[in-house]
Amino acid sequence: MALRRRMLWVLLAGLFLQTAAVSGQNGMTRYFVAFLRRSPERKPLAKEEAERIQLAHMANIRKMAADGVLVSAGPFEDEPPTISGIFIFKTDSLATAQRIAAADPTVVEHRNIADVHAWMGPPGIGDEYVRLHKQDPKTPDNMQVHPLCMMYRGAVWESMGDRRDAVMAEHRKYMMQLRDQGKLSAGGPMEQPGDLVGLVIYRPIALEEAQRLEEADPAVKAGVLRPEFHRWWSSDHVLPW
Repeated sequence: MALRRRMLWVLLAGLFLQTAAVSGQNGMTRYFVAFLRRSPERKPLAKEEAERIQLAHMANIRKMAADGVLVSAGPFEDEPPTISGIFIFKTDSLATAQRIAAADPTVVEHRNIADVHAWMGPPGIGDEYVRLHKQDPKTPDNMQVHPLCMMYRGAVWESMGDRRDAVMAEHRKYMMQLRDQGKLSAGGPMEQPGDLVGLVIYRPIALEEAQRLEEADPAVKAGVLRPEFHRWWSSDHVLPW
C-alpha cells in the first residue's frame, strides 16, 4: 500500500488536466464516479504478475489524465477490502465513463469490476490542485485518508412515502451545516439515484468522528438513509470544500 501511494503521489503531481465543467442543477457539476470493486474472479497472484498489473494500472491513470477525463483517483484502505479505489471522471456520458473504466488493466485482468455512477458534485474538483502545481510543481500532495460515505436507501425509504421529502430536506440542511463547520471535502447526490443515493466525503478526520456525525443525520436517524463508510486516500488539494 505504501508503494502504491508513493506512485500515486508522483502521478498526481503532473497529471490533473483542466477540462470543461458540465454544469448541473443548483450549481453542481456532473461527474462520473467509478468504484473499482473487487472481482469475484480475483485469484492470488505471484509477486511479478501483481506488479505487472499494478504498473499497467498506473500507466492507465497517466493516459486517462492525458486524455483529459480524470480529475481524481485514489485507493481505498478498508478492512476487509471490498472496493479497491475510485476514479472520478469528467466526460460526456455514462456510457463513455463505463467504457473508459472497463479499459483499466485491473478490470481487464479480472482483479476489479467497474461500478460507474453519474454524480452531482461540487464544481472545481482538481482545479486547486492544478493551480498550485502550475505555480510550483514541488507543491506537496499531503495525501491523507478521507472518510468517504456512500449513502444508500435505508430500511424505511419506501414506506416513508410523502414524508420522505421532509426528512431529506432536513438531511440536506444538516449536510450544509457540516460543510459550514469545515467537516466536509465534497458531497452531493447521484444524478439518477437507485439504491445508491449520494456521496459524502469528509475532511481528513477520524473515521469514528465521521461515523458519529452520520449517526446524527436526520435521514440516518429516521432510517431513510443507510451510510456505508470507506477509507479513501486523496490529496487535500483535489477536493474543493
